[in-house]
Amino acid sequence: MRTGVASRPAEPSRIAFQPRSVFAKAEIAPAAANQSRTMPTASLESALETAACLWEAVLTLRDHPSSEPDAVALALAIRETCNAVGTADLRLTVVGWTSAVEAAWSVVADSYDLCFDWDFVPGWIVDHIDWSDPARPTIRPEPVSQDPARAPADEPVTAQPPAWRPSADEGN
Repeated sequence: MRTGVASRPAEPSRIAFQPRSVFAKAEIAPAAANQSRTMPTASLESALETAACLWEAVLTLRDHPSSEPDAVALALAIRETCNAVGTADLRLTVVGWTSAVEAAWSVVADSYDLCFDWDFVPGWIVDHIDWSDPARPTIRPEPVSQDPARAPADEPVTAQPPAWRPSADEGN
């Protein structure tokens, strides 16, 4: 780099602009009408809000865990999943849980005393999502029991992801 020499910056490249007539051919109104027939606006807005709450809860569980060991293990598992699949792929996976969360909420909505976004959704994630495979977080068929007396005797109540289990030397 030479100093003391004044030079003008290069002209930025131009963005190709299509004439208005090209855009006039797009049939936006019929497409919008078809979409509104598929899902009512209230349902669409509800699904979008649930998806946003799910993503926000995953980020909060990952980035701001409580000091409890299970919360820290969950945060590390979510972080490992982000590293394995990438944020964009994980976000699409999380959005795919929307209908399951809405179905679970519809069962308890009238009797649930806490918030949907800050209490129910994060609790649903903790109870229903299996993070043991960083490449594929999935909905468990049954939620993890919080009461060891209610869990089947031959199955663990919770299991840490394989990468976070202590080795035989550390565990003893």
